Amino acid sequence: MAEGQIISKALGALLDIMTSDKVKEAQCIEAARAIIEYEAPPEVFDLTYKYLIGVAQDEAQDVALKLKALELIRKAEAKRITPGTAKAVDTSAAMALGRAVAMAKRRVELVRGERWPAQDGWTENLGEVRGMVVEEEGVASRLKAARSRACELRH
Repeated sequence: MAEGQIISKALGALLDIMTSDKVKEAQCIEAARAIIEYEAPPEVFDLTYKYLIGVAQDEAQDVALKLKALELIRKAEAKRITPGTAKAVDTSAAMALGRAVAMAKRRVELVRGERWPAQDGWTENLGEVRGMVVEEEGVASRLKAARSRACELRH
């Protein structure tokens, strides 16, 4: 480990269990699991990874323990894929936003056709209005990009 690297007592205890020759191999693998599935200093992670590789490559090792070691190695090697979180959608807000966008499109059409200011009722018969949901993450950067594109189109 790097000089001056401090590890928690729990992590130290797990390392002691994993590297002990007095502990059953299955329990050593459980200690390795507890280390590798959570954040640990790189040196500790590397030591644990090498231990698991050793278990997996040991010809004399029980197949069930090899499989457990390989499963943990695979978890460490693979990028974790987690399903997205379902989000509730406010349908009335989505429909209101969809209507506002449809009205904006109609207004653009009227301005381009030099029919603005419009007559009464220009917001009626907008056609099919679909609800819209705006992803909140990154909205500021997307808005800035849209504004700069609009400025470029005007000039």
